[in-house]
Amino acid sequence: MSIDVALGTYILPNDHKVWKYFPGKDYKFHDVVTETAVALIDVRDLNDLGDFPAEWDEEELLEHIAADRIERRVEGGAPRPDRFVRSAGDKATLTFLQGLFFTAKKGDLIVMPDKGYTTAVRIGMLLDKPGVLKTVTAKDSNDETYTYYGRRVKWVAEIEKRRLSDDLISQLHSLAAFFDLGRSRYEEIYDKAFDDYVYDELFVSTFRTSKNVFTSKDNLLSSLWFELIEVLEEARENDEELTVDSIYELAVDSEIDEDDRNDLSIYVQSPGWFRWRSQKIEPLAAIALFAMATSNVPYAEAKEATVSAHVVRQADDQCLGDVDEAVKRYLELLGKARWEQACKLAVKAQSQATLRANATLKKSENHATHRK
Repeated sequence: MSIDVALGTYILPNDHKVWKYFPGKDYKFHDVVTETAVALIDVRDLNDLGDFPAEWDEEELLEHIAADRIERRVEGGAPRPDRFVRSAGDKATLTFLQGLFFTAKKGDLIVMPDKGYTTAVRIGMLLDKPGVLKTVTAKDSNDETYTYYGRRVKWVAEIEKRRLSDDLISQLHSLAAFFDLGRSRYEEIYDKAFDDYVYDELFVSTFRTSKNVFTSKDNLLSSLWFELIEVLEEARENDEELTVDSIYELAVDSEIDEDDRNDLSIYVQSPGWFRWRSQKIEPLAAIALFAMATSNVPYAEAKEATVSAHVVRQADDQCLGDVDEAVKRYLELLGKARWEQACKLAVKAQSQATLRANATLKKSENHATHRK
């Protein structure tokens, strides 16, 4: 029986996407979508086309969309047209519907706005494969109840809209119901949705603190941990050994070039965080090591630990093997005595600075990953 360090990290595939989703005209289905966790398209009674969405005929679907639009106009007081005419808007609605129902993949994210600048934006992860739909009954603007189809989501984050970039807010307020936000926007959304993730050869980890008053001592304890990891990584990369017995001296006396350091973002208002970005696996190794250190895992057991994470679809999880190797090498570099010092430092950072990492320790027979 060995220890498995289960990281809260999401390993995302290269084809992962983030979609903007709009919950109906005037946000009318926002509450329904929030409560049911079903991202629906505002086309009524699609069940008239049959119970198997994969078998819906595209021409019949477009005709149903057009007929629904006409009925809404008539309900609003417009005269019924003499002849049935499809519009460009109908084709746009079809594109949105096909995007949500049949193109967006399991594990992709949707971003749903609400009215106003200070309201919350919800981020959800699609739970099922394309074409697997769920029905919801809801009232339309005419106060009549209809059946709507949509995709199941798991809400993973909620963020106040004003905390997003202006360009992203502008995209979210577009009237288009469903579209890909574009790769240039993904990282901003991933930072809000996941504390820890891997995407496009970028490794990100987040250490959080709930301290109401974050003191210089708290900052020292946290910084010592991060610097210790930097020292260990430099020694690992250069195939060097540590020659100083004290981890505190190692951290304080380090002379790592600025160009070789990782990007560390700091926000220490309560609640606060330290976010680590790198093109190396170091941020993930830091979480794994911290989880074991705060639990005072004995040195011999720590050296045999494995690492797992949430692997979305068929994402390349080779990095987990690299994290395993890095953690083992860090422990070899530390040795038993310095590992015990590192455990004391991590416990102090956790208890005094309330530093936390998103990882749990589990007893495991084998190395495991959790696919989403």
